[in-house]
Amino acid sequence: MCDKNQKQTFNCQLLIVNYFRQRRNWLNVKCQMSNVGERGFSLLELVIVLAIFMVAITTAVSIFASIVSQQRRILDEEELLSQASYALEYMSRAIRAAVKDDTGSCLGDSNIGYNYVLTNYDSASGFYEGIKFINQSNSNACQEFFIDLDGALKEIKNAGSAQSILSNAYNIKYGRFILNGDKNVQGSSPDDLVQPRVTILLNIQTKAQNPQEKIIQTTISQRNLNVQ
Repeated sequence: MCDKNQKQTFNCQLLIVNYFRQRRNWLNVKCQMSNVGERGFSLLELVIVLAIFMVAITTAVSIFASIVSQQRRILDEEELLSQASYALEYMSRAIRAAVKDDTGSCLGDSNIGYNYVLTNYDSASGFYEGIKFINQSNSNACQEFFIDLDGALKEIKNAGSAQSILSNAYNIKYGRFILNGDKNVQGSSPDDLVQPRVTILLNIQTKAQNPQEKIIQTTISQRNLNVQ
C-alpha cells in the first residue's frame, strides 16, 4: 500500500516537473520572438539609407535649380524681345512720318529740303549711329534718335534733353542707321530719284551677369511721297 502511494506521488511530481519545463520552454520561445521583432538597424544599414537619401535630395535640388534657371532665362529673353520690338515700333512710326525741312531749322541750312540726316558717325565701324528729321505726327517736332556713348538708345525732341528709349537694364552693343541701302549716304537729298528708305539695325543686350543679346533689323519707307 505504501509502495503504491509512493508511486503515485512520484508520478504526480513528474507531471508537475514536465509542466513547468514545458512552460519555461514556451516562455523562452516567446521572448526570442519578441526580441526578433524589436531588433534595431545596424550601423551599416543606417549608413546605406542615409547615402541613398542624400543622393535623392541632391538630385531633386539640382533638377529644381535647373528648372528655375531655365525659367529665368526664358523670361529674360521674352523681356528682351519685348523691349526690342517696342524700340523698333516707336522709331518706325516717327521715321515714317518724316517731312522735308524747307527752312533748315531742324537739319541745318546746308540740308534745306532734306527729309533725313544721319548723325553720330562712328569712324571705327564706318556707320552712322543716329538719325535726325522732322516728325509731322508729333507737331512737326525736330526729332533725333541716336546711340549715346554709354550704349543707351536715346532721343532728343526740339533740342531738349536726351531721353532713354529702353529700360536701364538694356544697352545697345552697336547700332546702324543707313539711308537707301548705302552706308556712305548721310542725307536724303531733294534731288534723289527714289523714295527715302531708312534701315535700322540694333544689337540689344541685357546688363546681366550672363548677358543675352538680340540683333534686330527693319527698313522703313517715308509715308509721304518725296515730291519736289
